[in-house]
Amino acid sequence: MSVLTSRIPLSRTASKREKPRSWSAVIFLAPFGLLFLFLWAVPIIRGFYLSLTDVNVAEGTGGFVGLANYTNLFGDGDFQAALGHTVLFVVLNVPVLVAAGLILALVLNRDLSGRNMLRAAFVGPYLLPGAAVALIWTLVLDPVDGSLNTILKAVGLPVQQWLTEPGQAMGAVVLLTLWWRVGFPLLILLAALQDIPKQLYESARIDGAGRWQQFVYVTSPGIAPVLGLVVLLRLIDSFKVFEQVYLLTQGGPSGSTRVVLQMLYETGFRDFRTGYAAAIGWLLALIILVVTVVHQVVSRRSVKS
Repeated sequence: MSVLTSRIPLSRTASKREKPRSWSAVIFLAPFGLLFLFLWAVPIIRGFYLSLTDVNVAEGTGGFVGLANYTNLFGDGDFQAALGHTVLFVVLNVPVLVAAGLILALVLNRDLSGRNMLRAAFVGPYLLPGAAVALIWTLVLDPVDGSLNTILKAVGLPVQQWLTEPGQAMGAVVLLTLWWRVGFPLLILLAALQDIPKQLYESARIDGAGRWQQFVYVTSPGIAPVLGLVVLLRLIDSFKVFEQVYLLTQGGPSGSTRVVLQMLYETGFRDFRTGYAAAIGWLLALIILVVTVVHQVVSRRSVKS
């Protein structure tokens, strides 16, 4: 009994001490909660309501139309084409970007002379604004004086119309994005590689494992969670492609690179069909959400297996 009675005051004292702590947590979190409410949650709710209207801010007209904007999108040929171009960019960009980042991380993780300089060279473009990147690549891809066509001429290959041929423009955008964005997966994967204990590689070498076997049985499991995260972030970022496309090709030639966010921008800020533009944004957000959930389910199943 003495043991039990001695514990009761302690628990009461602990509970009394926890109350001030809980209130202090609320006080410290309140400013962020208010900012979150007014700067993020309220605009999202307002934007969803706007997607249920046919508001035109230029004419000052519009009212509640329910899901009409969403049903119209499924029959909108322009939206279907823009979504197709976005998906094409995702399919082309994500594997190339992740693979290039992984290869560069593996190379720069080794003890090479000038390793820090090479890291800076690959990561540096990631820090540039999109306008600067588009200006640089407009000069690089110029059909007459562009440096890329100059190199092709020097090796005896035919020059290409990178930005004026429908079959090549999307490839040019992917190439630009690779140069611009490869620094992000490179940094993340390089950090993951450096977190793998060196003792694992030493044990594998003692057991007679070659470089490929070390990569399969040591490196791959060690970076698998981080690699999955990089793929997910690149998927989300690629679905939101807009800046480099709009600045480099303006959606051309013949609309072959016009993506969903460009259509949203033109619908909302050029045609002033604000309700329809909000519906485009919400449908794109829903697509990204579905892709994210599918990726997470597949990743968890692969980990369990």
